[in-house]
This record gives sequence, C-alpha cells and structure tokens, in this order.
Amino acid sequence: MENTIKSKTSKLLFGLLIIGLLAGCGAGKEDKTSSTLNGGTKDKAYELTVGYGQGSGATLFNIAEHEGFFADENLRVKGVGFASSADGLNALEAKKVDLGMTFGTAAPLTFISKGSDFSIIGGHLEGGHPILVKEENKDKYKTLEDYKGKKVGTIRMFTSDIVFRSALSEAGIDWKKDLKIIEFKTGGDLLQALSSGKVDVAVSAGSTFKMAQESGLVPIAWSNDLNPTHVCCRIVTQSEYLKVDGGEAYKRFLKALIRAERVKNEQPQIAVAAAKKYYKFDDKTVDSIVNEEHSHYSPDPNSHEVVKMWEQMKDIGYIKNAEKINIKDHIRTSLYKKALNELIKEYPDDKTYYEDLLTRFNKQNS
Repeated sequence: MENTIKSKTSKLLFGLLIIGLLAGCGAGKEDKTSSTLNGGTKDKAYELTVGYGQGSGATLFNIAEHEGFFADENLRVKGVGFASSADGLNALEAKKVDLGMTFGTAAPLTFISKGSDFSIIGGHLEGGHPILVKEENKDKYKTLEDYKGKKVGTIRMFTSDIVFRSALSEAGIDWKKDLKIIEFKTGGDLLQALSSGKVDVAVSAGSTFKMAQESGLVPIAWSNDLNPTHVCCRIVTQSEYLKVDGGEAYKRFLKALIRAERVKNEQPQIAVAAAKKYYKFDDKTVDSIVNEEHSHYSPDPNSHEVVKMWEQMKDIGYIKNAEKINIKDHIRTSLYKKALNELIKEYPDDKTYYEDLLTRFNKQNS
C-alpha cells in the first residue's frame, strides 16, 4: 500500500505554497512560476479554486489537502466556503470559483435545467442526510403515510429534498396536496424552524447533523432509507474549463480525491485529523461527523444515478422545460477514468485496488 503519511517537511512546503489568495479563477490556470510543486514530476503546475459548504470543508478534499495529494499532482488548491448550494453555484456561474464539491446533485441539475453550461465530472458523497423531528415526536413516523397533513421543511435545491419528494410520489402520495413542504435557504434556517415548531419535520443535511443533535432533534430516517443508491454531492465545473489542456487540472484533482477515498476507508482517523481545520470540536465529535455510517464518500461520477435523479426531478415537476436538454451531455466521465488509469500505472503495487475502482466505475457509468 502506498504511504499516505507525508513528511513534516513536505507538509510545510505545501502549506507555504497555498498561502495567499489566488488572483481570480478560470479553467485551472497554469502556474508559470514553478515547473514542479513539492518535488512532483509534472511539467506544469495548475491552480484551482474549490467551492464547498461553509464551515465544514469537504471530507475527501480535506484529506487530499492534509496528505499532500494535491501537491503530488503539481496542483495548487484554495477552498472557499458558501452558505448554500445556490450561493456556491452562482459563484461558479460568475467564474469566481473553478469547481464546486459539496453543492449536491439537485442544485447543479436545477442550474443546468435553467441554461447553465455546467458539467459534472466526479462525485463526493452518497447518502448521509437525516430526516429530523423533535425528540417527543420520534415515534409518530413509521411509514411515508405518516407525513400526510404535516408541515415538512426542506433545503431549497437540495438533494435530500428530491429524494424525499420522489419517495412520496412513488408511494402514491401527492406531496403538493397531502402535506405542506416549506423550503429554506440553509440547513441552519431549517433546524431553527423545526426547533421553533414552524415545521413538524425537517428533511435535513448531513453537514448540520451535529447542530441538530445539540438542539435536541433526532433522526427518524435517513435519505439512504428512502433511496439506498442515491447520489448527493457531485463535482461540477464550467464546461468550457474542460477545454483547457484537455481538462488536465481537473483530472489531477480527481486523482488526489481517488487517493483520499482510500485513506478515508482504510484510515478513518486521518479523516478526523484533516477535518479539524474546519471543525472546532474534540476528536470524538469530529469523528462522529466525518465517519458517520450513513455517509459514503467516493469521487466516482456515478452517472447512472445522476441521470436517475434528473428523471425524478422531471417526473415530480421540480424542473420544467428541460425536454430539449440531454443531461448526458453535461456528465463527463472520461477524466475520472483517465485519472484511475494513470494511478494504476503510477502505483503498480496498488494495481489491484485501483482496478477494482475501475470495475466499479464501469458498472456505474457504462
């Protein structure tokens, strides 16, 4: 197995290299000040500004940064936090960031349906979103029928919202008539509404689960229970950016995340150490967040599930006038496959591991 623990010297060098703000964004700019980064062998250095959910970073991003995997790819990265998926994707639309990591699946698809030329190139999270109620109401919800007549809060343009509405529709429940769905901009707003009694149920986000627990709220189900294979956070960028050097910067980014996935699964304590930059809690609390059992992390694009969600969003009327859009034109899986093939060649001792990921990729994207 490749060594995931970098020397203190490498960490220091990488830390010094990412200090400071990047002067603008755009398609993974080449950094002409250096031909190599942290002893890497790549000919060009690239820069990427990465958007993610404010205050929590993104687990695979955190690990890749912590372990120096971006530096190994001669890639400088800068993370920028946003309060909501809409805010982050508006920043991507305005070219203030190069890609988004933790803005769900529903939100990027909504933007695409409205004309944004975004491309999904990878993934990050699958599952992991709780459906919450107050402690005293936890026994009132056994089936989807129990949501009838209730006020249910969701996060606007959030993946768990689509999973919930689709599950209701498939169960023959009209979510437009049989219950009242109220949308909130952020997870924090939603939790406050549940605590104050403005809604009976909160279809929430994994990133705010710790906050929910501290507020005395409890899960009655998880998004995985409604759809065990649903995807959430997809890696999305401007389609035009992928034309620069064949998307080289983005392929390198995916290579770093692929390596981070292995660390997450085999050395979960490193995920805790990496996340402490973003979470100001003790190790036990951070572990409960980043290693929560319902959250599954993978940078695989999983295009089958993305297309499935697109069709669900059309079926339930969440997006309109999308008949002329072929969503497959906005899912680019080739960079992830190239990243895997390069890792197979670069780490022959780990060939079997990466070939297994290639088998998974073929299953989820062919």
